[in-house]
Amino acid sequence: MVDAGLELAGVAAALAVASLAACGPEGPGPAPRPGQQPVPPPIDLLLPGSIRIHPFTGTRTFDVKGGVKGIDVRIQALDAYGDATKAFGEFRFELYEFLPNSRDPKGKRLGLWRNDVLEPKVNLLHWDSITRTYSFKLQWYEPVPVGQRFVLAAVFSSPFTERLFDERVFVSGQ
Repeated sequence: MVDAGLELAGVAAALAVASLAACGPEGPGPAPRPGQQPVPPPIDLLLPGSIRIHPFTGTRTFDVKGGVKGIDVRIQALDAYGDATKAFGEFRFELYEFLPNSRDPKGKRLGLWRNDVLEPKVNLLHWDSITRTYSFKLQWYEPVPVGQRFVLAAVFSSPFTERLFDERVFVSGQ
């Protein structure tokens, strides 16, 4: 007759080994948030781990007559290796007044835009393969004085990753 304690220890050890095999050698990653779809390793390393508002971002005139003005946002999604990658989800952009000499430079919110790039065809419309950035032309009908500072905040939400953030102070006309 096998000792019940030894049998229980064997079952516990087998469960621990099976658990480690399912998680990988590094152990379990962070628990997915509600609604987040799990992505298996190593594919998860290719998903966006951070976003960056690219220096090409700035105010622009979008039509030849100079009538429609706005912000041409260039945003880069970076994977676990720091390489530019595609991002499937929603980008939200918020434009704020710039508060000089302040710990948080965001003043009054001036604009809000949402761009859904979850669908592959829509995603491809915004992708610039030369700069490896997404391009969004955010129309803004308010007059934008040249030389004025603004704060642009970007948020990326996806069913496959954690929510990602970046913000940048930029000067209109540059």
